[in-house]
Amino acid sequence: MQAMGRRDAWLLVGLVVASAAVRFWRLGEPAAQVFDEIYYARTAREYLLGQPIYEWTHPPLSKLLIALGVRLVGFQPWGWRIVPAVFGTLLVPALYAFGALATGRRRVGLAVAALGAVDSMLLVESRIAKPEVFLLTFGVLAYALGWAAVRTGRWGWLAAAGAAAGAALATKWTGLATLAALGFLVLVGRRTGAGRWPWGGVLVSLAVVPAAVYAACYLPHVFRGETVDDLVRLHRNMYHYHATLQATHPYASKWWSWPLLLRPMWYHYESAGGWMKGILAVGNPLVWWAVLPAVAATGWRAASSPVHAFTAFGFAASYLPYAFVGRLLFVYHFTPALPFGYLAVALGLDALRERRPGWVRDYWVAAVLVFLYQLPVLTAYPVPSHWLRWWAWTRSWV
Repeated sequence: MQAMGRRDAWLLVGLVVASAAVRFWRLGEPAAQVFDEIYYARTAREYLLGQPIYEWTHPPLSKLLIALGVRLVGFQPWGWRIVPAVFGTLLVPALYAFGALATGRRRVGLAVAALGAVDSMLLVESRIAKPEVFLLTFGVLAYALGWAAVRTGRWGWLAAAGAAAGAALATKWTGLATLAALGFLVLVGRRTGAGRWPWGGVLVSLAVVPAAVYAACYLPHVFRGETVDDLVRLHRNMYHYHATLQATHPYASKWWSWPLLLRPMWYHYESAGGWMKGILAVGNPLVWWAVLPAVAATGWRAASSPVHAFTAFGFAASYLPYAFVGRLLFVYHFTPALPFGYLAVALGLDALRERRPGWVRDYWVAAVLVFLYQLPVLTAYPVPSHWLRWWAWTRSWV
């Protein structure tokens, strides 16, 4: 892998610092619970107080992590949002490690991290008490550790990747896609000769270790007096809930519409005295609209490039299962596929850089400007109400 020069190191530090700044800036606004915070912040507090759990439809890890912030800061907006903001900041260097280890090119790693840093959706998910930022960070960490295992041939890295995937699974069951991607990566490693681990070691890394991490997240339930039968019943109810959910929501959207940004959603909106504050869960269009073409290009090259094959498979495993989900879905369900989209776009930009460096530079400038342009409606910054039309690009964005 290429050595990291001082300039690249400072660029990464700058990305992390800038990402932290926008994640923690005005983190206490809005002062009330926003969107699913009414479930997750409340449940985090209930874990701390030993009360009956209100949000039980997902595994407990995200709520336990949010509870850590509530324990440290108190039951107030900073308390239930601080740990998501920390994870959202750590996601940027994790994206760098993922891109650099997957490709062996630190320049590509920087591009992957930069795409995450300027993606508006990642900023929004880093400033709210809900599971997506944890699912993303654990997933990206698992992919980075998996590629470290392939690059070095060391089994320990694969076991660590399995632990991170187990944490993703303990956040949401969609973390199973993380394990699927790691399984595919093992096959890639065996094909290239870089990771010919015994199948017993692979089984321990990708089954036993994740299962142990997942089970450990239910220890607070055991300490509260719940039995194995109680936990089995809970899991049965969790499955039944998601399999039979018939609810509706004005911001529900179809799975195929997500990368096109046809229906982003407002997590929060208020208007009074000619001023408005809002939080729009929307991706950076210059990033999201590039994802499908870039992933298609990696699929085209999958047969001849392990990295491209992994990117295409990981994206498909994280995204396409939603085509078979009957319950209501939202644009944020696309977020687990985004790291693969970033890697695909970064690979495309790296190839284009050799022929059209000016185009690549212009793309980055435009992506940063769009991110800054969207910033007020990502952070609930007060602006004149009539400015809403600036961010509602189509009627479906309102």
